[in-house]
Amino acid sequence: MATIKNRRISAIMFTDIVGYTALMQKDETAAMAMRSRHRETFKKYHEGCHGEIIQYYGDGTLSAFSSGVEAVACAIAIQRDLQKENTVPLRIGLHLGDIVFDGTEIYGDGVNLASRIESLAVAGSILISGKLNDELKNHPQVATKSLGYFKLKNIAKPIEVFAVASEGIKFPDRSELRGESKKEDKTIAVLPFVNMSADADNEYFSDGMTEEIINALTKIKGLKVTSRTSSFHFKNKNIPISKIGQELNVSNILEGSVRLSGNKMRITSQLIDVSDDFHFWSETFDRSIDDIFAVQDEVSLIIADKLREHVGHFKIDDLLVPAQDISAALYKKYLEGKYHLMKLDVQGTERAISIFEEVIAQQPDFALAYLGVNQGYAFLGTMGLIPAYDAFIKAKPFLDKAIELDGDLPEVQLNLAWISGWQKWDLKGAYAHLANAIESRPTDAMYLTMANFLTVEGKLDAAFNFTEKALELDPFAAMNQHYKGFLYYLKEDFDAARPYFEKALKLKPNLPFPSLYIGTSLILEGHADKGLEYFSNLDIDRKGDLTQLGGMTLAHAALGNTKFLANGFSELQSALQTDGMGSALQFLILVNALLGNNDEAVAWMEKGFEHRLPMMLLLNTEPVAKNLRSEPRFQELMQQIFGKDETFEVSERKYQKPLFDKKLLEKYKLQLDRLISESIPHLDPNLTLRDMAEMLEIPPNHMSQLLNEGFNKNFSEFINSYRLEIFKEKVADPSQRHLTILALAYDSGFNSKTVFNTYFKKTMGITPRAYWKEVIAN
Repeated sequence: MATIKNRRISAIMFTDIVGYTALMQKDETAAMAMRSRHRETFKKYHEGCHGEIIQYYGDGTLSAFSSGVEAVACAIAIQRDLQKENTVPLRIGLHLGDIVFDGTEIYGDGVNLASRIESLAVAGSILISGKLNDELKNHPQVATKSLGYFKLKNIAKPIEVFAVASEGIKFPDRSELRGESKKEDKTIAVLPFVNMSADADNEYFSDGMTEEIINALTKIKGLKVTSRTSSFHFKNKNIPISKIGQELNVSNILEGSVRLSGNKMRITSQLIDVSDDFHFWSETFDRSIDDIFAVQDEVSLIIADKLREHVGHFKIDDLLVPAQDISAALYKKYLEGKYHLMKLDVQGTERAISIFEEVIAQQPDFALAYLGVNQGYAFLGTMGLIPAYDAFIKAKPFLDKAIELDGDLPEVQLNLAWISGWQKWDLKGAYAHLANAIESRPTDAMYLTMANFLTVEGKLDAAFNFTEKALELDPFAAMNQHYKGFLYYLKEDFDAARPYFEKALKLKPNLPFPSLYIGTSLILEGHADKGLEYFSNLDIDRKGDLTQLGGMTLAHAALGNTKFLANGFSELQSALQTDGMGSALQFLILVNALLGNNDEAVAWMEKGFEHRLPMMLLLNTEPVAKNLRSEPRFQELMQQIFGKDETFEVSERKYQKPLFDKKLLEKYKLQLDRLISESIPHLDPNLTLRDMAEMLEIPPNHMSQLLNEGFNKNFSEFINSYRLEIFKEKVADPSQRHLTILALAYDSGFNSKTVFNTYFKKTMGITPRAYWKEVIAN
């Protein structure tokens, strides 16, 4: 009996739960409870709003209404209910359009458009098409605002999209929308691998493995890898992958676990596409810890390969983790030292130094252990936990030995840049070392150091650019947030600076610098009384820290409080005999500059010059000291530091020329077309990019470039596009009607139900079953 098809104009609603797939893999019980609550709520409000539920699919729903006003009212009621206890992160998309209904399913252009609009949405929001919004114009109780026009996949013309702006409904910024995300595809964050060992003390090893994979991936040019600090910000936090991706501004997440048992280890890892929580690759590695460096290299290379297949071309070197001449046991000991070093406190740092020295005693030629001791003492000195001079004296021999053993290490080059710039005042040398470090393995610390020295030269716009690069890689590093605020401070845009200082303090309350500039900003804005109150209320638990004393003295100077000012000067001069000599000199210069005592300020500068204090380099851009810039002696001192108007070339990271020229690209495009049509390799469900490169007898890096530039696709898109065409042919073939949809998908080369369903819906805009019914009906 023929199916009766009914064509009509309806309001179509799509919904789905954000992060459901990831939750299902982590906690199936919680996921099922969330889905049940979603469906119960969905059903309750549809009955009240005369909606017709067409389909439940996984975590999503499809329904239709005869009234657009009732459809939007239903969506609002559902979202408000689901925001209450046991929140369900739901997104909803609606459109008013032409549909075909066969009694069990609906299809047509209206359905496709509603699906695309829903895929734009974020949790808690309701997005609607312009056509549906027109229906609401005479119903002021429903507030909406336009988000602009969007070019949606498989939709011919740009579509204006509106968001419901009612109370209790999330109103998204356009930049938040999934379809308008500014995230680059070639971005990844490596979350801390979970320690699955029976011994909880083995956490240092899982953390170490995570960091080594981050370091390995960072070497790949064209791939942006979130730095350790920001990745580890999410350690032991139950936050949805979609939220982490949004906070870190990455498109892909790697997560995994490590289990140690004797000299055996099991590493599990999986790659996740943030846009839809799609786990597009996972693997388990059972290996011996005796081959630790080979294992790190193997795992990193496979991760890079699978990521490239999913996001598109970047060049992967044959070796990402070089072998080290150190036993597995000692290397584990070294990782334990790094684990304690990254605690960033006195006890952890002292423990780390002790462990690194144990490693050095048994392996005197292991450069990284010397570098670890150097970093430990540098941290203690920088934070004022031990006298800075003592810290430098203790650290220097270890850095010298690391340079002797392996001067090309990026970490060594970064340290040399600091020594050249801050201690020797040799900016040309500093830039040269930084260029080497960035070329080898760019990190946020390298970009921030580049910003430091550009700031010293007064090139604030260039410094902003490098600070942004640092923030892209490590948005949860307090120093990166502080430095962006500091650059705004130097430009005297204090309102713009303040939020960055406050965020830095939230991330790291004991960071000394933001408090100084928050209070000083208030003074420079003409609110010295508020500045005095701010500095007075500081709760500083750092021995010898002069921020409060110096800040209050600045405020008293601005307020003309002579008695308190005299006391402040006296205490600051007394501090010149302590480990806080550099900070005391800084405040003596700034207070005198603020008072207009230029001669005294410059005299104190000369003292700082004699001691070669790093803070001298920043006086050229300091707003409090701007009155000094016209002083001849100030200009002479600056010229001695910077030389005679010498400028240095600040280069970006270099990228290699394309592997194929245009002519060769066209040649191999033809060869690949021929291979696809004659050999049909895509029917192999386990086909990889490397397999296909071998068939064409070219290196994998060349194959990656060929797909990206020759076909404008990554490997997965390229292969699955052919598999999809085979599937569509099979659906249309009457002789294949006895097979299920999934059987047809497997026969077409797809290797999993999830991959097939995800790719099909992304490409076609409807579910495979809806497409199958449409083909059968026609």
